[in-house]
Amino acid sequence: MKNHLGIDHPLVAVRDMDRVAKDYERLGFFINPRHHHPWGTDNHLLMFADNFIELISVYDASLLDMQNEQGFAFGRFIDNSIRRREGISMVALHSEDARADHALMEQRGVDNDGIVDFRRVAHLPDGSEEEAVVSLVMLINQQAPAISHFFCHQHKPHLVWVDEWMQHPNGADGITRVTYVAQDPASLFGRFAGIYGAEAISQHEWGLEVQTDRGCFEILNPVYMHQRFAGVLLDLPPQALPTGVAIRVASNDIAAARAILETNGVEHVLTDEGGLRIGPQHAGNTIIEIYPHAE
Repeated sequence: MKNHLGIDHPLVAVRDMDRVAKDYERLGFFINPRHHHPWGTDNHLLMFADNFIELISVYDASLLDMQNEQGFAFGRFIDNSIRRREGISMVALHSEDARADHALMEQRGVDNDGIVDFRRVAHLPDGSEEEAVVSLVMLINQQAPAISHFFCHQHKPHLVWVDEWMQHPNGADGITRVTYVAQDPASLFGRFAGIYGAEAISQHEWGLEVQTDRGCFEILNPVYMHQRFAGVLLDLPPQALPTGVAIRVASNDIAAARAILETNGVEHVLTDEGGLRIGPQHAGNTIIEIYPHAE
C-alpha cells in the first residue's frame, strides 16, 4: 500500500531569517513571500511539486506560548529548538486527513500531542491574499525533541503549491532524503515503525533507512556520518544527538545548479555520484545536497 505520510517539509529553524533566506537564494532556490503564524513564528517556503523546505524563525516572542487543547505550544517548541541548535528542528509528514491520521496513531499507540488547527494569511504572487487553513497532528518526541514530527494537512493546497513558487534557478524539484544522526540509530526503530510500519525500515551496519512515498529518512551513526558527508564540516557535539543534519533535493539541471554555486562563490563538494554537497554554514546549519535525478 502506498504510504501517505511521506516527507512533506523539514523545518530549518534559524535566528536570522533575512540572512538565511539570502543564503538559500545564493544556492539557487526561489524564496516565496514571508508568512506569519499566530504563535509568533514566521517562515519562507522553498516549494517543490510534492514537498518543500520551510525556513522558520521567531518574529514575536510574546506569542510563543499559545497552546492547543493538550497544552502544546508550537512557537515555544521552535524557539527552544533554535536555542539548542539551529538547523532541522522537526519534519512535517504529508496528510490529507489529519483527524483520520490522528486516529491511526492512537490506534497504533504512537504518543502524540493532539491536533493543532490554525489559519494564516497567504500572500499570493498576484498581490492578493487568502486565508490558508491547516491542521497539524503533533508527534513530539519528549526524549529527543529534534526527532519530532507532525502530520500536515493543508485544507487549501492551492495556496501553498503555487506554480510561480516552484521555479528554482538550480533546477531543484523535490526532496528525496532527510538525514538524522544518532548515537544508536536502532533506538529509533520503534518510533518510525509506529508511523510507517516495520516493513518500511531497513537496518544496516551504519544505521536505519525508512522509505516513504515522498523520499526517505536515513539515521546514521556518528562514525559513518563523517564518511557520508566527506568534504564538509559539521559541528555536532554528542549532547546535540540525535538530530537532523541534512536535506537532499533532486535537480533537473545539475549543471545549472553547479554554475550558480560557482558564480555566487559558494564552497561545495562534487560527490562521486555526481551530486553537489554544500556545507551547513551556507544553509542555516543544515547540509544541503543537490543531486541529479536517478536514472
